Amino acid sequence: MTAPRIADVAFAELLTLEPHGPDTYVGTTARYPWGRRLYGGQVVAQALRAASATVDPSRPAHPLHSYFIRPGTPDEPIRYEVERLRDGRSFSTRQVVARQSAGAILNISVSFQVVEDEADVQVVSLPDGLPGPDDPALLEHSWGSMLQRRGTPPVKFFPVSETLFACRP
Repeated sequence: MTAPRIADVAFAELLTLEPHGPDTYVGTTARYPWGRRLYGGQVVAQALRAASATVDPSRPAHPLHSYFIRPGTPDEPIRYEVERLRDGRSFSTRQVVARQSAGAILNISVSFQVVEDEADVQVVSLPDGLPGPDDPALLEHSWGSMLQRRGTPPVKFFPVSETLFACRP
């Protein structure tokens, strides 16, 4: 199979996956100008798309962790195998392995979370009266003097017998 050049492939077409059984999808590849390897962002995007296809659309992706295992080739399609790890009240977790004939090329773990009305962050301000970064009072607590320290002199080894050595500075 000869993959089309990336310039000739529509973005939506690149993200279209073909179902191949339960929780298994096949994605197309494209040739990139830099050589005979796939673009990792494409593989991650297709893997996320495969994981999203197994989750309720009301749960957007929350964290995603990806691990590139080996380079992929544009000469063959990519098979995405989705494992449903957990479906809870608030979170769904999926693991996807992207494979080609050489074996696994990518592994992602992604969680999907129900949209909640609560804020994701808490606003905190620093207490009044803390010294600024240029305050002279901080000079005594600087790492500078510690970084300027010299190492200890090298240690010399002196043979005492065939298997025993003594150490002296």
